[in-house]
Parts: sequence; structure tokens; C-alpha cells
Amino acid sequence: MRKSPALDAFFPRIRQALLAATVLHPERWWYLSDLAKHLGVRPSSLQRELAALVEAGILNRRQDGNRVYFQANPDCPFLPDLQGLLVKTVGVVDILREALSRFATRIDWAFVYGSIARAEELASSDVDLMLIGQVGLAELTPALRRAEAQLGRAGEPDLVHPRGICYEAASRAPLSESGA
Repeated sequence: MRKSPALDAFFPRIRQALLAATVLHPERWWYLSDLAKHLGVRPSSLQRELAALVEAGILNRRQDGNRVYFQANPDCPFLPDLQGLLVKTVGVVDILREALSRFATRIDWAFVYGSIARAEELASSDVDLMLIGQVGLAELTPALRRAEAQLGRAGEPDLVHPRGICYEAASRAPLSESGA
């Protein structure tokens, strides 16, 4: 999960991570240990936050023997609003990954850079996206426009063909003979 200064004002980091994992993937039931592993924390560090989210009606809790599972509560009246907030702050990569999935065989590398990648975005910041592969802007534009609508932010894609990178790298002189 990426950092978001805007979301930091609302929620502590661990709650942000829990909400992003559960609310942005509402169909999934998360086993407590899997959720902890996904977030890179110990299961015991999640228990208080999960209990509060269940008590608030944001998450559902299900027990199967000694296993405990959590899922976004589809009956939560503000779940769509919470999903929208998370998508526009920490869900940028997930939205872009989904938008670009049909081009996956022709995109070698894709990454977000700029203010959003540095977690320094403002409300007016756009999404800077670097794509390296063999796909054209005309093909990508409809998918990227849908992603922009979901994110509520404009996108700025930079497309580079893999041969273009090889040409650039080969044409550059070394910094010095000593390699420094």
C-alpha cells in the first residue's frame, strides 16, 4: 500500500492498510494470518483495529473452527464512499493495474512516478504513468480515461518502446573512465 498524506489525516497507518486490503477487495474473506502477512505485520497487531472496524459495521467477522476471517460489510451504508476515498488515495496502482490488464502481454514495465509515487500529491496532482512496451496511446486511451474517472485525477502516460530504451542506453557515454 502506498502512503497518502490526505488519508493520514483521517486514519492511522495500520487502519489505512486494513481498509485498503478489505474494502478495495470486498469479495474476499481474509483469514487473519493471511491479512497480517499481506500487510507485513503480526496478527496480534491487527486485532484491536479489526475489532473496532467490525463493531463499526465496516467489516464482517466469520469464525470457522479456530480460524477467523474478515470481509468488507456490503450492508455498510457508507461502504461506497469509503471505497471511493481509498481508491483516490491508496488504490491508484490497483485501478491502473486493472485498466491495463488487457494489454499485459504487450507491456513490459508500468510504474507510477512523480508526486503520487513520492506521496506528495495535492488535490490538483495528476497521475504520472510510465509504460514500457509495444502498445500505442490510441489503444490505451479508452482504458486510461476510465481509470481517470475512477480516480478523479487526470493521467499523464509516457510511452516508451523497449528498443528506444536500448538505443538511449547505448548512445550515452560513461560518466568517467574509472566508472565513477
